[in-house]
Amino acid sequence: MERFWFGAVVAGDEEVIRGLTSGDEAWKVAPEVPTNDVLDRYRQETELADAIITATPADAALAWWPRDLFGEPHLHTLRDVLLHVIAETACHAGHLDAARELIDGRRWLVLT
Repeated sequence: MERFWFGAVVAGDEEVIRGLTSGDEAWKVAPEVPTNDVLDRYRQETELADAIITATPADAALAWWPRDLFGEPHLHTLRDVLLHVIAETACHAGHLDAARELIDGRRWLVLT
């Protein structure tokens, strides 16, 4: 997520754009890859994203847009991308929490 939105879309890094995989392949990690390697890579990507965010004005235009995936741009600035990534992260974290509840039965917040 960070590599795509910040490295490719915000910064327009050609190496990142060329290295993007499409479809479900973008989300798959080979089973033999150690967990620590996955987490280390994620930490590296978040550090790169943080550097891009810090160096880019919030109202800066996006450097690249994946028209083949999303059609005409519906996000236009770093601010738009930040809000999109926050919303996506919250949504998917909620999905993961719901899956965990189904697995272990524990619930964090129960409203009655």
